[in-house]
Amino acid sequence: MKKPFALALILMMGSMTHAIAQEDGETIRTVSEGGFVPDEPLWEVRLGGTSLYGPDYPGSPDNSLNGFAAPLVIYRGDRIRFGEYGVARAITAETRTFELDISVDAVYEAGSNEDGARAGMPDLDYLLQIGPQAIVNFHDTGWTPDGRSEVKMLLPVRAVASTDFTGFEHVGYIAEPQLTYRRQYGGARRSSWSLTLFSTFADEGLNGFWYNVAPQFATPERSAYSAQAGYLSSGLKASWTRELSEDFQLYLTYQGRAFQGSANEDSPLLTEDFTHAFSISFVWKLFKSKRRARNDDM
Repeated sequence: MKKPFALALILMMGSMTHAIAQEDGETIRTVSEGGFVPDEPLWEVRLGGTSLYGPDYPGSPDNSLNGFAAPLVIYRGDRIRFGEYGVARAITAETRTFELDISVDAVYEAGSNEDGARAGMPDLDYLLQIGPQAIVNFHDTGWTPDGRSEVKMLLPVRAVASTDFTGFEHVGYIAEPQLTYRRQYGGARRSSWSLTLFSTFADEGLNGFWYNVAPQFATPERSAYSAQAGYLSSGLKASWTRELSEDFQLYLTYQGRAFQGSANEDSPLLTEDFTHAFSISFVWKLFKSKRRARNDDM
């Protein structure tokens, strides 16, 4: 899924002010007993931007270049964490091996090109997603002089709504189990990379949003089709992050997805067996607190 639009959604979450107020007055430690945990501010305000080239929708033969920039709030509280690596979290339960949080995601809109697979059909609106996410920590070295290594299973289930920002309409549900290995390096200019294997499943409503062809839009080359719930795709995501200066960070991401065996592979709109997507993003730190974050799970 294409994630950068979620930056703006994070800014609208009203619990941010409440979360900060809850933790005022508490003593904040800057490092763990081992002394290797990066010293992070409790909150930051950044400018984030991204450019993404990829399919208009999962399995689409048509690709588009999209861009977006927005202010981004980072908050590293014990129970509420916003914006780190583009993710919003409301921590409801957490142990060393298990976490339960709220995940947020979003997908760009897609126009119907005159010569594309959806020619003559309505454009696809933005998709906003939110729902619970379980995280199982299989391996975590913690911060050491050599950095940190983690292996996690993420199990998000999200409700999906489409919007043109004049209204919202519930579309369906999506589940996307993921197995992630992440390697972080410390030092004055920190960097990290990660590899993620994932599979995607969607209900009839969401699959229909992408793959339905109503009879009035059928053509000799594009037969009418009614989507069904089930397996959508599997893939690999690779990402790399580097601090180029104290206040500027760069992100590169590649995602490949395979659609063989998809529940809707007979749809005339799902034409590709494999797709690629690439993005380059940045964050520029504008403001940050003098207080330091207490939690050491950065």
